[in-house]
Amino acid sequence: MINRKTYKIYDRAMYQHHGIGLAAIQVGYQLRMFVMDCTRSQESPQVFINPVIVKNSEETLTDFEGCLSAPGKRGEVKRHLRIVLKYQDKEGEEHTKTFYNLEARCIQHEMDHLEGKLCIDYEKGEYSRDKHKSQTMVESDFRTKSDT
Repeated sequence: MINRKTYKIYDRAMYQHHGIGLAAIQVGYQLRMFVMDCTRSQESPQVFINPVIVKNSEETLTDFEGCLSAPGKRGEVKRHLRIVLKYQDKEGEEHTKTFYNLEARCIQHEMDHLEGKLCIDYEKGEYSRDKHKSQTMVESDFRTKSDT
C-alpha cells in the first residue's frame, strides 16, 4: 500500500505533462509501480503496484509512442493488443485483469520503464540493446533519488 501523498505526486505529474501513464522510476522512486489513465476526462487514474503480465495475445500492433522521459521523441514499438495483468491496487488488494488496445499498450510501455527500457530504445518495433546504449538523454529529471 502506498500513502496518499505519494500517489498524488504521481497523479499530478502525469496530468501536468499530459501523459496517460507514469512509472514511479520516472519521478525518482525505485518502486515497481505506475499510474495510468487512458480516459478522455482524465479523472480516473489507476494505480498498479508490483505488476506482472501473466498472459498476452499473439496479435500485436506496431505503432509510434511518445514518452514523458523523452519529450519530443517517439519510438516505433510492437505491443500485444491484449494482456492479462496481475497487480495490487493502491489499497494493497490483489487483482488479475485483462486489458485491451490503448490500455494494454500503455501498461506495456510503463512496464518497460520498470525494466529500464524506453520506447525510443526500439528499432522498427523491436527492442534494441545497442540503440538503448547509444541514446543520449537528459538524465537529470528522471534518475532515481539514490543515483543522485
